[in-house]
Amino acid sequence: MLGGVSLTIHQGEALGLVGESGCGKSMTALAILGLLPRGAQIRSGSSIQLQGKELVGASEQALCKVRGGAVGLIFQEPGACLDPVMRVGRQIGEALQLHRGLRGAAQQAVLRDLLVEVGLHDIDRVARAYPHELSGGMQQRAMIAMALAGEPVLLIADEPTTALDARIASQILDLLDRLRRERGLALLLISHDLAVIGGRCDRVLVMYAGRAVESAPAAQVFDAARHPYTAALIAASPGLAGVAPKSPLRDIPGQLPAPGGGGDGCAFAERCTLARPSCGHRVPAWTPVAAEHAVRCLQFEEGWSC
Repeated sequence: MLGGVSLTIHQGEALGLVGESGCGKSMTALAILGLLPRGAQIRSGSSIQLQGKELVGASEQALCKVRGGAVGLIFQEPGACLDPVMRVGRQIGEALQLHRGLRGAAQQAVLRDLLVEVGLHDIDRVARAYPHELSGGMQQRAMIAMALAGEPVLLIADEPTTALDARIASQILDLLDRLRRERGLALLLISHDLAVIGGRCDRVLVMYAGRAVESAPAAQVFDAARHPYTAALIAASPGLAGVAPKSPLRDIPGQLPAPGGGGDGCAFAERCTLARPSCGHRVPAWTPVAAEHAVRCLQFEEGWSC
């Protein structure tokens, strides 16, 4: 169950959405495009706007134009998202036809440009290949090319490097960063790994148990995390050279509560080293703590002295 999640992404900006697996990151992305699973629904307080157009309540026909068009989607398992019995070039070509009306020679010319833009070589072979004939990194680049086919203004990349080795993952993140800058795209980069977000996003939104718990410019999150959960994530994250303290990694005790099982108070209270009795009975409000920096924690709402 999601609640209290509010985010804005500006043109050319990268927003990192982070938190443990199961905290609601992917569900947030799906809600943006009306792709919620069967039985899920937006119940209240909803407004999802893309370039001033309201998406909540939009027709399925209108949403289909947005999905893969104005909003490009990149998932963590490209091999599972690409059609296994259709050649890669044809799949990207179908996106070009659907969203830009391109056919024939014009379609082939743009297809070739997209494959080059995402860093694929021997593009004729790649276009003729079936997904299983490409490496994981090449599959992800093909997925990115398909996401660009609709000339998006927003890219949603949901754990885009999870299935890749470290070297290829870094290349894919560099590619997304370059495309964002060159095309002026808004990028929503979703990850459970703060090391992936570090140095690549302008702002960070931290989620826990279906709620946003901290939002700030990236430098402020890594240099001066205010929410106990964010601080615990940083302390438990390898690969944050120059950000995390040079001390042994510390795990976060306990586990994420079941969906809707956060009780009447702060969902993180049972795992938090700063928790007080009131934490188990009050859901913290969204509280500004600095310029462009806000958290959902009673220590700031009630003015604790820690």
